[in-house]
Amino acid sequence: MTETLRFEGRTLGATVSRTADRWFVAVQVEVPEHQALRRRSGHGTVGVDLGIKSAATLSNGDSIQAPRPLKAALRRLKIRSRRLSRQLEAARLAVGLAPGARPPRGTRLPVSNNRRKSAAKLARLHARIANLRADFTHQLTTRLCRENQAVVIEDLNVRGMLANDRLARAIGDVGFGMFRQQMNYKAQRYGTRLVVADRWYPSSRLCSVCGWKYEALTLRERTWACADCGTHHDREHNAARNLERLATATALPVASPAGNGGAAAGRVPAVAGKVTPVSHECGQQGASGQEERCEHLCSPF
Repeated sequence: MTETLRFEGRTLGATVSRTADRWFVAVQVEVPEHQALRRRSGHGTVGVDLGIKSAATLSNGDSIQAPRPLKAALRRLKIRSRRLSRQLEAARLAVGLAPGARPPRGTRLPVSNNRRKSAAKLARLHARIANLRADFTHQLTTRLCRENQAVVIEDLNVRGMLANDRLARAIGDVGFGMFRQQMNYKAQRYGTRLVVADRWYPSSRLCSVCGWKYEALTLRERTWACADCGTHHDREHNAARNLERLATATALPVASPAGNGGAAAGRVPAVAGKVTPVSHECGQQGASGQEERCEHLCSPF
């Protein structure tokens, strides 16, 4: 191996995997709980609005851009994919198959050295794209959990969003699903309280200043002005500020089963009425000095 084990403890097992032309070994080690936990450097609260234009917009005003590795490498990816496809087609013709025909079961196509090289180059490019995306997501999620005692995110329907043919590539390039997965376990590692807002909570439509709800907001509108208090909002920043309130508010607009955000038309008080179902995955101080994980679900009073 190229590096020594990072933890000392009882070895439980190992998993060997191959990505492109590289081999990896993941070793499972049983260690005391205090070794797996990390210490936070900050105690703030932040709301995070994920998007395509900006990968993450924070309630403190920061806007974080994603590297979009697939978009950057798309031209090279197409060239290498077409080259490999032509070589596969030549192999089919070499065994007497018609162009585009699927080889019968058990038929072994001849593999040339050039075809092996093309397949390896394509696999390395796919691995590079995945590594760049994972590295960005790891840095972002580690920063959020390390610098804040509470982080509020939305429960995005990633599978449903990927069904949109126009946005699927851009959404997949940002990695929403990977972000949620990493936030779940890093919140436990740093003892950070992770609040997951209800899927239908209208974070973009509510005015973060007075609570008025803009019912007619469309996806194309990136900025809007509140008709009640006159505040001009950036769509993503306003949504992040509304999400931040969920970490401290004791009562918020209830989400309706119809999926329209659930709040009554007009003004929506910041702290009034019923509670939006919000999943709290939080940490509480334990005997080890770090925070232990707990979960509960807010319900209407």
